[in-house]
Amino acid sequence: TSAATGLKKVTKDQQTWRKEFKGAGEEKPVVAPTFAEKKKATAATKKTPIRGPPVFEYRARGFKWAIENHTKETVKEVSPDGILHVEISDPKQQVYLYNCDEVTVKVTGKFKSLVIDTCTKCAAVYDTLISSTEMVNCKRLQLQVTGICPVFTIDKTVGLLVWLSKESVSVSSFTTSLSSEMNVSYPDGEDQKEIPIPEQFVHKVGNG
Repeated sequence: TSAATGLKKVTKDQQTWRKEFKGAGEEKPVVAPTFAEKKKATAATKKTPIRGPPVFEYRARGFKWAIENHTKETVKEVSPDGILHVEISDPKQQVYLYNCDEVTVKVTGKFKSLVIDTCTKCAAVYDTLISSTEMVNCKRLQLQVTGICPVFTIDKTVGLLVWLSKESVSVSSFTTSLSSEMNVSYPDGEDQKEIPIPEQFVHKVGNG
């Protein structure tokens, strides 16, 4: 008697080894995502920074010129040459830039102060300041002083180039905190000299 006696014949549609049936009815093992896949998924879920409506206006209360949420594209809708022009009429006025990207501002006239907050790839050209220029949480700024700026305060900023006028070289001072990649350019005789701005100061306590 054959060992196969009594067994039913397996038809073609019951042959699970066949390609068309392979894996059918089986749960596929769960494979952990690779580092590259995780990184790709994280990048895909990153939200675009929130930017409010663009603002370019003078606020009499506080004597403030407010430039907020502007980009290179929105500036062109306000100014044909792509530069925001601020005409100072009172030395008490101040200029405030906030949350701008690739924006150039030109300020004409003597004014109190300039504040640049949370801006990227922005530039400012201005005359004389009574108080200071303050930068905080910024990246890749360029400033050109055609008059005098007594003080530059730099906080949490990466990438800065300041062009000083001949008159401002002996007057300007720099105070830095948690910032890097900063340089100042100034006229030195017939040449233009560029030097780094120290990223930090080392203090020592001496005897007495």
